[in-house]
Amino acid sequence: MAQKIYFKEIQKFTQWWLWLIMLAPISLTLIKAGSNIYEQLTSDSVFLVFAVKMPMAAWLGVLTYILTILFVRFSKLVVNVTDKEIRIRHLIFFKKVLLLKEIEQLSLVKYNFLGYGIKTSKKYGTVYNVKGNQGVLIRLKHGRKYLLGTQKPTELLNIVSKKRT
Repeated sequence: MAQKIYFKEIQKFTQWWLWLIMLAPISLTLIKAGSNIYEQLTSDSVFLVFAVKMPMAAWLGVLTYILTILFVRFSKLVVNVTDKEIRIRHLIFFKKVLLLKEIEQLSLVKYNFLGYGIKTSKKYGTVYNVKGNQGVLIRLKHGRKYLLGTQKPTELLNIVSKKRT
């Protein structure tokens, strides 16, 4: 039986500057390729668009770059709060469940840039962050800490506080 979800947040990488950094190299490459094609079209030489000779390492680099862009595009942080647990899903494949009965302390946190993804920090423990600088710090009874980056910190804190009592 599915548990009722009292809080759900889905965050994606939507920062314009992050996408600019990732897409700029491919855009410049396409502009250069277009320029080369234009030069071939305006010259008297034979035009062979698909006869591109590149080393295998270059093709692997391009493929890796494209796969990285797709990975970031489809990655997200999903946080669900039910009667008994906080479910965290980050990126495409990572899942973590925190039981509400194990939570000892909750607090709102405004932090400096910690980077994106899943990180460990002495101050915050395991950090799940996709964007922003606000989150809910969760300390469990056995001492482990988790920081959930969120765009709705007060709402998340209130729901978890209410459900764990």
